[in-house]
Amino acid sequence: MNKMEQEVVYLTAAIELIESMVNKAMFSVEGDGENKNVWFKSFTHRQFFSIALVDFLSTTDKDAPVPKTSYLNALRTIANAPSLEQFGSVAHLKQAVDSFSSWLDTEIEVDAWFSSIDRQLALKISRCLLLKIGGNLSKHNFLRSIGVAKDVQRLLSNAGAEIELHQAILLQPEIYDLFHDDVAAYHASTIAEFLNELWWGIHIYLIPEFNRSIIHYYDDTGRYEYQYPSALTHPFGKSCYWNLMNQILRKPYFERFTITRHLKGNY
Repeated sequence: MNKMEQEVVYLTAAIELIESMVNKAMFSVEGDGENKNVWFKSFTHRQFFSIALVDFLSTTDKDAPVPKTSYLNALRTIANAPSLEQFGSVAHLKQAVDSFSSWLDTEIEVDAWFSSIDRQLALKISRCLLLKIGGNLSKHNFLRSIGVAKDVQRLLSNAGAEIELHQAILLQPEIYDLFHDDVAAYHASTIAEFLNELWWGIHIYLIPEFNRSIIHYYDDTGRYEYQYPSALTHPFGKSCYWNLMNQILRKPYFERFTITRHLKGNY
């Protein structure tokens, strides 16, 4: 597929994944003005949110019809060299990608007592890796999370505590409580804001293309169709374009919102 067709596939996949996390069955947005926060419907909903977030932060399958990359990196590439931009429409998407990427790459310090090894440690870790570890532990039990155990080994080694792999496996419940139930839970509202901004960024970027492409039939059927860009010829790319335009027709579930600063000061 050519550059435009790849872009359409990445955008369709990104919206589909964001939509699975940012919807009114998952959580509600409460509060006024710039003092909002997110309330998940249940612990299970927040756990699914963290699992889906791992997929979003991870790379695509190597056998997919587009080059292997992370969703955020794909969006960054699109924002820097858009194929469907009109009238500077990609600006908000670029800002949303840059803001979320910078936030994820920031290294934080998490200080905690680990009873299973009888040590107080200050772990230095990027927010991205912390969220991946918490999400993977939500999804897998200890026999399917050896990679996580090795990450834990490295984190503790960097903090001055050398442990065996079996100790890192036994430490996972404490790591999960700290990373998922404490730090990630604290940041969940902010992450939802970032994801909603990404969705709106894609939406704003593609509104001019949607307006160009849609053809209404003014009859009793309410039919419509989309006029494909001339560079879009691959059948899979065309299918994704149709789905993408339908997603723009629906728009994001939530209006843009700002989470209270009181949920942004720690970690």
